[in-house]
Parts: sequence; structure tokens; C-alpha cells
Amino acid sequence: MNEETLKVLEMVKNGKITPEEGEKLLSAIGRSDDKQKKNPKYTMLRIRVDANDPNMEEQAKVNINVPLAIAKKAAGLLSLVPKKTKAELEEKGIDLDAINLKELIELFEDGELTEELVNVDAGDKEKGVTVRIYVD
Repeated sequence: MNEETLKVLEMVKNGKITPEEGEKLLSAIGRSDDKQKKNPKYTMLRIRVDANDPNMEEQAKVNINVPLAIAKKAAGLLSLVPKKTKAELEEKGIDLDAINLKELIELFEDGELTEELVNVDAGDKEKGVTVRIYVD
């Protein structure tokens, strides 16, 4: 039994709340626990790139791990993009001002977005590239 449940039962035992009120509180605690189990908190943005080419001695391998807390703080850096660059991007259909990175990162942190952001396989196993961007 978790600590919150014990507190509610103690309040009912001491007459501070009615059994009906205790039942409502226990039900709310249970829903909160269920939500946390369904939507685990994510803390890391991961970027993985693996390139295979038998004709090359060194194989490209990229592993980038960015804590979501840092990514959220860095989201404000979009405001530093020059107006001219923003205008050029808008001409190509990309509106940086419409992207709320902080909100997006919070959706990942709360477990509301769980899909891989990018999963690309190009080529084959012998000679190809795999790119994955995801949170965990």
C-alpha cells in the first residue's frame, strides 16, 4: 500500500473524513497511479545514426543524448534566428514562430507523445544508413 492510501485510511479511521469521501480520494489516487503507469515520464532525446559501407574502413556512428530538461531551456534559442532566415524558411513552408518546442518537449516528458520522431532506413544491411530519433 502506498503512503497516500495509508493517509486516506488514517483520515477515515480518525473521523476526519467520511468513508464516502475516503472512497472518492482512493479512487482519484488510483486514477493518478494508472495515468503514471500508462504515461511514463521521458527524460532523454536520443539521436542515432548508423552508416555501413564495406568499402570504407571507418563506419559512421552517431549517438547523441540530450536531456529533455536542457532541450526545453534551449527551445528559446529559436528566437535568435535572424528575420531574413525566418522569412526564407517561411517561403518554403516552415514557420518557426508556429513551433512551440517547449510545449512539444513537455508532451514527451509527460509521456503523451511516445512514438519515434524519425525512423529511416536507407540502403540495405550491407551498405546503408539507419537514422532514429526518439525519447526514452
